[in-house]
Amino acid sequence: METYNIFLEYYDKIVRWINSPLDEEVGFLDDLIQKYNPTERKNISILETACGTGIVAKEFQKLWYTITGLDINKKMLDKAKENIWEENLVLWDMTDFELNKKFDVVLCNYNSICHLLTWQEWQKFFEMTYKHLPPNWILIFDINTLFEFENITREFAQFYNFWDDSICLEMFKKNGQDELSWTDKRESPVVFYEWLIKIFKKAPDGRYDLITETVRENSFPIHMIKKELKNKRFHIEEILDFHYGEVNHESERVYFVVSKK
Repeated sequence: METYNIFLEYYDKIVRWINSPLDEEVGFLDDLIQKYNPTERKNISILETACGTGIVAKEFQKLWYTITGLDINKKMLDKAKENIWEENLVLWDMTDFELNKKFDVVLCNYNSICHLLTWQEWQKFFEMTYKHLPPNWILIFDINTLFEFENITREFAQFYNFWDDSICLEMFKKNGQDELSWTDKRESPVVFYEWLIKIFKKAPDGRYDLITETVRENSFPIHMIKKELKNKRFHIEEILDFHYGEVNHESERVYFVVSKK
């Protein structure tokens, strides 16, 4: 079934419940942007890749940044039109896009890079962002670490209630051997992590329909990401644990701030 088909109705609320308050997330990112490039916000352009429903972009618009949202999911972008200007939205693959302009900041938030399942896709994303940045400006992205994904697979199911409807989220570690090309099998892990989303939706007759969707994610070791960023000619400004600052082997959500040199 198509990803985020029915689940999109509940997506924003669940993202907010799982993560920190939106103002904290945006404040954190705003501080990073201003730290490395202290410029008037109205003069800074941002490209948010995997922008989803545009809730983060909406907050950056309020701060007077110029922001463009890019996403591969048309349904997400249709929802994003409620939050940011339609002319600032583009339907494109974050691993292969050409916007014929450069942006001062490229942003990929809420571990959206983890939706790229193979290492080759991560490499292509870094190439695309480097191409769309001017010298000395920055890429900011965050990951769920492998430690975090392994923890989630050991947790009990997560339940969320929406009036008469209920959502159950479970994560499983999957073997993707049969779904990768021969090249990817040589160079990438053949495992990924899959959210199984069960939606119990109340029907008009009072019964419940069970709808299932899946969302896949993957991550890679921090040292591997650092090495690749350097290979792609990025300068690593900072790597930090979103919750505790200093990164360690039990960090769950890690931010990378890198600049184009």
